[in-house]
Amino acid sequence: MAVPWLAVGKLVLDNLDSIIGVVRPAFTRKKVEALPSQTDLLNQQIAELQAAASGNAEQIKQLAAQLKEVVAALEEAASNAESERQELARRCLVAMAISVVSIIAVTAWIIVR
Repeated sequence: MAVPWLAVGKLVLDNLDSIIGVVRPAFTRKKVEALPSQTDLLNQQIAELQAAASGNAEQIKQLAAQLKEVVAALEEAASNAESERQELARRCLVAMAISVVSIIAVTAWIIVR
């Protein structure tokens, strides 16, 4: 059970810089001396917001694809664990049956002797 959580943790740590980049975008701050017109400043800020939104959308798309891979891996691991559990249950039943037969055989051998 710990292996899938390690995969999720590794995925998050591998993409930590992307996550921080999405959370903390750098936008143009209002500088009175830099641009003479308020319209130019607003246009520049709008362009930066649009670029950031596009970048965020692409990063979200990539993270969603990675999450889909993680979920598929988790489903496969769960399926494998279930089949291993069933195999172990069968082996336990066989071992119990062999034990019962052995006890009966030893008891019969002691009685006959």
